[in-house]
Order: sequence, then C-alpha cells, then structure tokens
Amino acid sequence: MPNNQFMHPRNIYRTPPAFKELAAKYPEFNKYASVGLNGKITFDFKNQDGLRLLTTILLKKDFDLDVDLPVGRLVPTVPLRLNYLLWIEDLFNLNYDNTKKIKGIDIGTGSSCIYPLLAAKQFQWSMVGTDINKESIKNAIKNVEKNNLQHLIQVLEVSEWERLLPVAVDEHYDFCMCNPPFHSLSKINSSDDEADSAVGITSEMYTIGGEVDFIKKMINESETLQNSISIYTTMVGYKSSLDPLKNELKAIGACTIAEAGFFQGRNARWGLAWTFQPDIKLKDFLPNKEFQKEKLKLRPPVSFKIPESYDSTTALAKLSELLDSLKLSISKLQSKISENVLYQADIQAYENTWTHQRRKRRMEKRLADCKRQKTNDSCLLIASDDERVDQHLETTVNAKPLFAATLVLRKSDNTILIDMLHLDGNRDNSYQVFQFFKNRFI
Repeated sequence: MPNNQFMHPRNIYRTPPAFKELAAKYPEFNKYASVGLNGKITFDFKNQDGLRLLTTILLKKDFDLDVDLPVGRLVPTVPLRLNYLLWIEDLFNLNYDNTKKIKGIDIGTGSSCIYPLLAAKQFQWSMVGTDINKESIKNAIKNVEKNNLQHLIQVLEVSEWERLLPVAVDEHYDFCMCNPPFHSLSKINSSDDEADSAVGITSEMYTIGGEVDFIKKMINESETLQNSISIYTTMVGYKSSLDPLKNELKAIGACTIAEAGFFQGRNARWGLAWTFQPDIKLKDFLPNKEFQKEKLKLRPPVSFKIPESYDSTTALAKLSELLDSLKLSISKLQSKISENVLYQADIQAYENTWTHQRRKRRMEKRLADCKRQKTNDSCLLIASDDERVDQHLETTVNAKPLFAATLVLRKSDNTILIDMLHLDGNRDNSYQVFQFFKNRFI
C-alpha cells in the first residue's frame, strides 16, 4: 500500500505525480511508461534509466533545477529528500523567525548534490556539501554551477571520512544533515530493497560497521564540536538502529533528542536529531504510529503457486474466466504492468457467488433436465427450489461490498503466482474467494 498519506504535510508529493501529464509534456517519459486497459498510465520504478529520467523531470518541473544524474550512481528519490528537509524546517520554525539566514552542512552530498540544491532553491539556505569521491565532487560542482547557486552552495572534498564535520574553530552552522551508507560491507551481496536505486558506488551504500558505526562517528565529533552546530541530524535506514544511537547520544550528554519517520511510496526511513544547547527545541515527526495501525489492518497478501502446466497466457485466460464466473466488480484494472506482473486489479464482491458452487451446478443441471422433459409438477418443484437457492446465493446488491481486495497475477523466475491482498470488508469472504481461485487452478 503506498504510504503517501504519511508524508510530511507540506510535501507536494502527497499527491502523486500525474503520469499522464508527464507523458504529454515530456515525450521521452513514454519510453518507461505503459498504458493499462483502463487508460491509466503506469511507470516501472525498477527501471534505473526510467527512474533517473523521472527524478530529473520532477526536479525541473517542481523546483526549476537542472540536475545531471550520472549512470552508475544512486538515483535520489525526491519525495524522501523533501520529507527530510521539511522536518529540518520544522525544527527551525520552533527556534527561529523566518528572517534568520540558515547555514548547514550535508555530509556525503553525492554526485547529484541533491540536498544542497533543494535546500538552496526551496528554502534559500546556505549549504556546504562534502564528499570523498573525486568524480562525485566534480559532478556536484557542475550541478551547482548549472543552476547558478554558487553564492549559496559550496562543495568540499574530504578524505575517507576521517573527519565527517569539517567545522573550523571560529565557524558556526545551524544544522548538519547526512544520508549515510546504510549497509555494512559484510552485507554487500545482500538483496535488501533500497529506497534509492540499487546502483551506486560502494561508498554510497556500504561502510565498515554499517550505518550505526558511521553515525557514531558523527556523534563522537558532535561531542567535541558541541555548540558549533546548533542541530545535528541524520537519516537512519533501519529502525533497529535508532535505539543504540539514542543510547549513545544520552551517554555523551545530548540535551534533547528527537526522531522522525519518513514514509513515501512503499519505503520508510527514519530521522534522528540532537542538540547540546538547552534553549534549542526539537520535535518528533512520527506518522509511523498511524502507519503501524494501517499495517495491522493490511495483513500480508496470501499467495499460491499456479501449476506448471499453465504459461502466462493460459493462466491469465483461466483467471479471467474465474473472475467472470464470480461476477466480481473490477476496478483499477492493469494488464501487463511489467515483465513480472501480468495482471493487477482491485476487486469487490457485492453478492456471494462463490459458496455452494457444487450445489448450484447440480440444481442448474436438474432444472435443465426438467426443461428437456417438458415441465411437470415435479419439475415445477425443482424450479421453485432452484429459485430459492438462487435467491439465497445471489443476494440483492448492497451499497457496501462484502469484501474488497487487490488481485495480482505475477511471474517469479519460472513460477507463476497469484497474490491476493485483503483491503476491506469481511476477511473470511476474501479468503473464501482466494480458496476458490486456488481450487480451480488444476
């Protein structure tokens, strides 16, 4: 389930981009978009070239930023970056008036220089971006110059993170931010799903000790710098990392600690902020409490494997036949979404057409036999019985569906599967229909 409703309230992407408008305005976008049977345009977010194009289009359309995103580097997702920056803005609004000139540091700015560019363009903050990779530094500077933001953004090369926060003795920054490498080098072959593109140089995704050790370096430096930076912040990739990091902050005497939850698309990340100044206020942003409630409502989808005798074509034909037989209401129909997803639709049932199927077929056969024998009293009795059965099975359509679910036909390697995710209504009804599909794929 997309988590757009849990984005920051001021995040413009709470309303997803209109792909139809993008396809009309940017012809190159059509290469990575497809039109479903209902005319709705869908986008393949797993295609890295397409994701790179979408990001550059959104940055240009929504922020008037021309950004070069090199192949082979992480593709930054704009909604997540905006969630993080808006939370930092909230922290400033608690402490400063809107006339204060804000100055911040972005640790590991990357080749896109995405955070400084958005911060300068959207909020007019003065930014310093740091990185250890020479090619990333070169491309980041090019992006800054391309957008004529040299007066607000400085890009610095640092050496192998020996010092994450290059703050001179007489310098002061209002905040620092960081999107650290999430994974330990021991996990370099893992198949963890990423919020960003899975393509990227090792230093962008992996570090010795993972994100906890990396952020602990920040924490240790902050203990030394103290009030040289008013508000220290970092993004956290795993919720399990928060507790050990907060314990570390308490151990070094941080005055106030706050955390945030950033939810976008189907991904979640967390934020951590701390300060050594007693007069600085910090605020949690935790829509994840509501998110967890939603997750309890939406249990994981049930799934079954279709026999190997079916291929993609015959499986889709069989599924269509079964859907027709149940007279289900189908909406948000999408066919051949990607190479792996063959069919996806939201289904609703307004009448119970799946129980007592065998009895119903038997009654229909008896009625047909009677009609061939020319109607007699016995047949009239059967007919009236049949009508009562039909009245029981095919109830009057209600305003509210008996259940609603999302149905997906997909391929995984050489296996074809059906997934069904219950959305609303009676869960037992949903499961009975799932079993109906499973029993008939023989």
